[in-house]
Amino acid sequence: MATSSIFHNIKISDPIQAEAFVTALEASKKDPVDRIHRKRKTVTTDPATIRRLHEMNRKAEENE
Repeated sequence: MATSSIFHNIKISDPIQAEAFVTALEASKKDPVDRIHRKRKTVTTDPATIRRLHEMNRKAEENE
């Protein structure tokens, strides 16, 4: 829903709403969301590593 709403025309006739809209746009420009530097997860296909991880999980569940 949110992604489709950005393609609609915005009609603001009230000066107070227009000022609030411009203020919100300016605020979003000053504090952009940083999505580039997220920590990335790696996927392993090594059977020995997968066995070791499963064993670690099994031991952790036994200790709970």
